[in-house]
Amino acid sequence: MSGSSTPGKIIPSQSKVMLFNDKEDKTAEARKTYVELQKCTYSQKGLGNTRKNEFMECDCYEEFKDGKNHACDEHSDCINRLTLIECVNDLCTSCGDDCQNQRFQKRQYEDISIFQTEKKGYGVRAEKDIEANTFIYEYIGEVISEDEFRDRMVSYDERGYKHFYFMMLQAGEFIDATEKGCLARFCNHSCNPNTYVSKWDVAGKLRMGIFAKRKIVKGEELTFDYNVDRYGATAQPCYCGEPNCIAFLGGKTQTDAASLLPQDYAEALSVTPAMEKKWVKMKKAMGQEIDKSSSNNVNVEFVNSLEPQACTQYSDVNKVMSVLLQTDDHFFCSKLLQRILLTTDETMHYQIIKLHGYKCFSKLLTVFDNEEATQYEILTYLLQLPKTTKNGIILSQLDTKIRKLANNPALKETANSLLERWDTFETYKRIAKKDLSKQGSNSIGKTFDFRRVRLPLGWEIIHENGRPMYYNAQRQLKQADPPTEANSAGSGRSSTPKSNGGYNERHSKRPLDQDSYEKRKRQRIEWEQQELEKRKQEELRQLKEKMEVEQKKQSELEQIIADANRQKEQQRLERLQKEKEAIEKREKRKQTLSVNRIEHEWNKYFASFVPNLIKSYESKLDRTRLKECAREIVKLLTTKELKKDSKKIPPSEVTKEKKKKVNEFCKGYMEKLMFKVQKKQTSK
Repeated sequence: MSGSSTPGKIIPSQSKVMLFNDKEDKTAEARKTYVELQKCTYSQKGLGNTRKNEFMECDCYEEFKDGKNHACDEHSDCINRLTLIECVNDLCTSCGDDCQNQRFQKRQYEDISIFQTEKKGYGVRAEKDIEANTFIYEYIGEVISEDEFRDRMVSYDERGYKHFYFMMLQAGEFIDATEKGCLARFCNHSCNPNTYVSKWDVAGKLRMGIFAKRKIVKGEELTFDYNVDRYGATAQPCYCGEPNCIAFLGGKTQTDAASLLPQDYAEALSVTPAMEKKWVKMKKAMGQEIDKSSSNNVNVEFVNSLEPQACTQYSDVNKVMSVLLQTDDHFFCSKLLQRILLTTDETMHYQIIKLHGYKCFSKLLTVFDNEEATQYEILTYLLQLPKTTKNGIILSQLDTKIRKLANNPALKETANSLLERWDTFETYKRIAKKDLSKQGSNSIGKTFDFRRVRLPLGWEIIHENGRPMYYNAQRQLKQADPPTEANSAGSGRSSTPKSNGGYNERHSKRPLDQDSYEKRKRQRIEWEQQELEKRKQEELRQLKEKMEVEQKKQSELEQIIADANRQKEQQRLERLQKEKEAIEKREKRKQTLSVNRIEHEWNKYFASFVPNLIKSYESKLDRTRLKECAREIVKLLTTKELKKDSKKIPPSEVTKEKKKKVNEFCKGYMEKLMFKVQKKQTSK
């Protein structure tokens, strides 16, 4: 199915968005063309499994309102949701059952229907407005191995299937919705789609979901880009009509125009479509082919050409950690690790730790098991991370792996330093739902309010002396009241802070007088202004560095293109020279063939009557000798004719004059021959 918009109604405010509300609903009819599945099936045990050994639990807390649990919703900081992991009842205990991060499990699909398009068969349309990033539908089918995928491609092509429904799940695994699937299989392709496909971890299985790329209007067709995720045996025309349309799906056109790596990988490396197009243009200018050289649909050459960048925003960390949790591919793990190692901002460090950071580092040490240099870089980076509670380190078993590395002489010193630092970290009991039931009725309400507060960076919730507390390990602060951005500032490590809302001061029996309060207020305002100015300066510095890097890249690209053009011109001249030599060779061969052909014609001409002219000598010479004489006479006569005119061809008939001359030549030749024969016989 190659995507397109068929004629429909255009929205006035969005001139390029087509509506198909007037098209007949073909949902029931379309469902008869395949077997409906409620969830994916697996042809082999183990297919579709994530690379993690255990379930990832979030830090959210249940929040019931109107009989509904609002925990882990789209406005929360749920670490599972941020890293594309769904919470599971009985496994993710703190957020409670039936939280808002269970869309795949609950089949929380948007209202869609099937309609008939003009050129591409069935299509999918929205039956109501859909906001950006909304989960629309799961792509369901049979999960198969790569060998079976290739066999089915050939089989479907031989059976004359016009539409293909393969989607890559992970390396060596594919979803086939050709014969068994759901309504999502009818989503058509567009070179400028309004949805995107995202891979989620749901109870240990990878599942593909279709999400809104932007706000979608009721009646609009739902499309996504097949070039990244869909596969077929034969190239097909594309009817999307977008300005950037690649004209065909499959074949060489698709190879050149397709994304150089999957969308989630591209986002994790901060790769934009513009960067991919620029690289493709450069390769074409150099006359080089573009090949996806990995089973993961990743162009290794392109990824190696990228300059690693540090994570500077929460979204950067979220995307990097999400992919790291889902892949154990050595090549890609090394590229994402470079981004993490370049990240020095403490704010980003806290975000890395929060999003299952210790679990990721534990996994990376396994991926780079025999690479001392990489392991040393990871250990050094761990030493730079801010202080937290030790709970995450223990749960990830990262400390156990570090102890094993301490047996390596090359890593011993760094590993021991890290273990010694972690020994100073406190371990606290994690607050579970059952702890709340032990509190009094007044404290229960307070505890719920207490725990639903969005914590500033560096703050955690711990369990101490039978009650929950707010704790900042880096600053060694504990307090019962929720921390604010103001009293969370600074990086001091004093265990008895004297200002900015520390635990001791906030619970002092002696209140501050008005002058002290105003003084503290002015200090806080001054500090905030200084911090704001520092952030501005840092942003300007980073922007300047980024511009310098871009300018350098542009200069290098221009030089590469210039060299490529020179090389291309040289290749053109060499090609012209080779063509010239080939033409000359052909002409020479042609001339040779022409001479040989004329010689052959003269041989045929003389051979037609010379044997009869010397037939009278049969009594004097044996038959074999007579034939040799005839051949020799023909050869001599042909040579004489070619010397006169090498281009002249023999006449179609033998004239009397020609026959007379040839007869005289034959007599002279035979008399000389007979004289030699008689002389030889006499001597004997």
